Amino acid sequence: MDTLIKPKTTANDLNAIIKEHLEDLAKATDKARVSDEMVRYLEFCAKFHQYSPSNIWLIMMSRPDATHVAGYNAWKKMGRYVKRGEKGIPILAPMIYREDPDDEDAPKVLRGFRVVHVFDVSQTDGQPLPEQPNWKSPEKNLELQKKLMDFAEQNGIKVTIKELEGETQGISTGGRIVLSPDAGTKTLIHELAHELLHQIENTQLSRAEKEMEAESVAFVVCKYLGFLDLNSPNYLALYGLGSDNLMACFQRIGDMAKKLILVLEERKEQVQG
Repeated sequence: MDTLIKPKTTANDLNAIIKEHLEDLAKATDKARVSDEMVRYLEFCAKFHQYSPSNIWLIMMSRPDATHVAGYNAWKKMGRYVKRGEKGIPILAPMIYREDPDDEDAPKVLRGFRVVHVFDVSQTDGQPLPEQPNWKSPEKNLELQKKLMDFAEQNGIKVTIKELEGETQGISTGGRIVLSPDAGTKTLIHELAHELLHQIENTQLSRAEKEMEAESVAFVVCKYLGFLDLNSPNYLALYGLGSDNLMACFQRIGDMAKKLILVLEERKEQVQG
């Protein structure tokens, strides 16, 4: 996309456009959640055990590119098998016993941990896996990228570009954004929204709520600027989010989208909500 920014809209028009785009995103997200592709993928993901933070750390230490991890027998139940010669990823499993083995109603107690091994999906073969719905939006506009990076620098946020692990497109770490070389302009807006909404403010939002706010801001700004093939509905649906979640943060999302649109249009005036 090499077109210049569209002519400036009035404050009232901009408010109406943002509202329309957010409502469109909410509807599209609900639709994405019930699509056959999304349902199959989420049902697949639901089969995996939720590991503790310490075990997630152990998995990442052994295999940083891990995506879906399960034990040997769990993979068999899903119609897949661990390939010959693959080494398991060590994690800790709790050893829980009844205080009185002869009493079925006796309380259970933790008596330590033992090492067990799990395997990433890349270490298995067998029945085909459902494909992850496309959540990336790779379209770039160099003119807008430059404006956004200048804005980030003015706000004390350093933007760097380097290869990231796995499918990661961008990271916000508080004063620093790291982008994958193939990340689109929407990713930069997404990470900027994280910086301005979540790294500066002391919010108590869950990770899913933070992702919803950042992705919704990025969608609205990019939609306003004419970007195509925005896969934000899939992105939000993969986090289990729907229109109710989005509309609950409608004002915060809208205000941040306005702020970034004004930056990109180089407008000094404040748009009133």
